[in-house]
Amino acid sequence: MTDERTNGVRITTKDIFEEVQRQGRLLEKIANSLPDTESKVEDHESRLRKLEMRSGWIFGALGLLGALVGVFSISLTP
Repeated sequence: MTDERTNGVRITTKDIFEEVQRQGRLLEKIANSLPDTESKVEDHESRLRKLEMRSGWIFGALGLLGALVGVFSISLTP
């Protein structure tokens, strides 16, 4: 086969190297523009702890209320 018969594209290792370098710079820009994930994780964990504490108080109060209703219902029966 001769060069006159091929209509393809020639990609050299230099072209690949330059593209990899460009992609690396682009990825670094994207990584620098993202917010700090560590602070987001800590904020999320603190909100979860508050929610767990509130639900614990609610279920504890409901359990106490159920126990009191049971005690009073037994004491009211003749």
